[in-house]
Amino acid sequence: MSLTKFLRIEFLMLAAAVLGGCGGKANSTDNAQLASATMQPTMADLGLSNATPRKDVDATVTPPLGWTLQPPKSSRQHQHQVWLSHSKNTAYGVIRFSMPLPLGNETALWGFMKEMKRTEGEARLISKQRDPERKALNFIAEGGLYTVRANIQTRGTRGWAIYAGTKRDHEVVPDELQLAEKARDHTMPGVPRER
Repeated sequence: MSLTKFLRIEFLMLAAAVLGGCGGKANSTDNAQLASATMQPTMADLGLSNATPRKDVDATVTPPLGWTLQPPKSSRQHQHQVWLSHSKNTAYGVIRFSMPLPLGNETALWGFMKEMKRTEGEARLISKQRDPERKALNFIAEGGLYTVRANIQTRGTRGWAIYAGTKRDHEVVPDELQLAEKARDHTMPGVPRER
């Protein structure tokens, strides 16, 4: 065997050892870490149902898996859909409402609080914060029966209050509240138009 051929074989073996030996294990680990870092969790991984358009509330909803859909509530000005947790102490809900004029999020929140006081006997705004990314107003409100952690969004004369709610007279179940908040945060006002 010639010296050139021998050196070429030795070089190829050295390269294979470097690339496929210990370095290969590190590369496969690095590749696995990279793959898991770039994979997005599915809705089921988050504990939520796949995004589903609901015409009744004109929103694309993502209820927590296994939560019970309640009968809808409605009036001339609103449609309200609620899903209850297993304990029945936590809710995820979407309220679609209409306004006589395009009044914006602040006025819609005022109307929400007025309705909460009418239906629950009291209503107290705990906090509110603008969410420029969603063009929403995030708020926490406490009524006579429920505490809601919600966002309110308006588009013209239409509006949505999307919330995670808990009963005030029961202990909050942290896992259920977390699921309801995830569902709220993944819900989108409006439904795709049919072609």
